[in-house]
Amino acid sequence: MTRVLVSSAAYVLSDYLLSSEGISCYQLLKNLGKFNYSFDAVSEFVRVRSPLKNANFHQVGSFKLMPKSSLVTKYLAHTEFITRSCLKCMRILKDKEITIVHHMFPAVNNQSFSLLALMGKTRKHPFVVGPLSAHYYTRPRDERTIMGLTSKLHRKTIQKADAIITVNQQVRKLYEGIVDNERIRVIPLGVDTDVFSPAEKTIHKNSYEILYAGYLYRLKGVEYLIRALALVAKEQRDVRLRVVGEGPDRSRLVALAKSFDLEENVRFEGFVPHTQIVRYYQHCNIFCFPTLGEPFGKVVLEAMACGKPVIASNVGGPADIIEDKRTGFLIPPAQPGILAETILGLLVDQKKRKKIGANARTAIAQSYSWESIAEKYHKLYSNFA
Repeated sequence: MTRVLVSSAAYVLSDYLLSSEGISCYQLLKNLGKFNYSFDAVSEFVRVRSPLKNANFHQVGSFKLMPKSSLVTKYLAHTEFITRSCLKCMRILKDKEITIVHHMFPAVNNQSFSLLALMGKTRKHPFVVGPLSAHYYTRPRDERTIMGLTSKLHRKTIQKADAIITVNQQVRKLYEGIVDNERIRVIPLGVDTDVFSPAEKTIHKNSYEILYAGYLYRLKGVEYLIRALALVAKEQRDVRLRVVGEGPDRSRLVALAKSFDLEENVRFEGFVPHTQIVRYYQHCNIFCFPTLGEPFGKVVLEAMACGKPVIASNVGGPADIIEDKRTGFLIPPAQPGILAETILGLLVDQKKRKKIGANARTAIAQSYSWESIAEKYHKLYSNFA
């Protein structure tokens, strides 16, 4: 059996909390079990309801649901996490026969780094980093200052890796020239296509429903979806927007909806456990993801897997996932007029909604199931096992 040390599994490693990275890590370990891999996975916080026979989970920190209140406390907390995880990994490397060391999450261009690798503790083992993502929007000034340091540590970490994984071709291009191209693999994130699937029965409603799911802050672009809804409601009064998620922008978004007299049209659901979110996808007519720049866009996969037509911004991850006008629609970010026009075009054409949704489901089942993603990781690991 090949034993892998996941030196940084995720901030929150879980099989049920709304943590994209944590759930992705859990699913990867679960689906790699059939290839005879066992794992020691180190995370800041672990909440797992269904333990895995092939994995030991190690929690090294404490948990807070919302992000840290300031950039300073955020990076102090991150420093504490990487220090504790490094110490834990050093003990595991000493006590167990580890074949591969894999820094999995967080892995963000110019931000994430491995203290374990920088200290030379991975040099006796094949070292893998990723899936790497990237931000496609300008970061705040204070964060850019800190990134002046983290970018150097990130580059040194990458250069010590025997292989790096990127979530899409756009991110791959960022690393070409930094490391040998043959060391770069493109492997996207996946989705549980058994859980995220179309509803067994047609759901009849008296109104159209648009869905957004995700964190509520400015860079998600939800305000442009509300502005678009104001335009849509002038043509279709029987339309509702359901917003799933929490975040610092919630009060501003509630006030924005009120300013457009949309209190009856917009419903803020708040936090919804990941185990319950599938029914929201199944009940909606259209899923909208108006991000200003998303590294990947896991919710896009989930909505498409449920057979729903998705309208997303044509920047970052969604542009790699969606084939425009066949499996979904890609539009410019921060353009409520174009978003409203696209929504209206789908609302009045049920046949198009069904066709796009069916195409989306097929595409995701073929290329983004966790089974197919795990096979790609197995192929990579096999080079070192």
